[in-house]
Amino acid sequence: MPHPYSALVWGMGISLVLFYAAFAVRKASLTRHRLLAMAGVVFNLVSSVYLIWAVRIAGVEMPSEYPFAVITAHRLFATLIAILMLVMVYTGIRRMRRVHVALHRFFLAGYTLTYISGLVIFHG
Repeated sequence: MPHPYSALVWGMGISLVLFYAAFAVRKASLTRHRLLAMAGVVFNLVSSVYLIWAVRIAGVEMPSEYPFAVITAHRLFATLIAILMLVMVYTGIRRMRRVHVALHRFFLAGYTLTYISGLVIFHG
């Protein structure tokens, strides 16, 4: 079984790249935007589920030198960003453009910060 840190680095890293690629092509090709964004969602969800399974169920250690409060804040923020990602999917599918566009600024910045903080907090 691969270490959960690899899910963090590779799976969520790929999803981050896919989200920015989807953002980059949003005006040029709506079809490519949708494809890239949904691929990012899939990579994120698979990585997240594996990470949670490995740590919570399989009992793999994710050591960190940071205090419990920092780790908890990261996990809370990551959960909020995951919910925001699902809201982005919903607003995109339902073509709620105004809401979707307003949320993407928070989502991209928040996902980037969550990814980087995960790398720093749980450095392998």
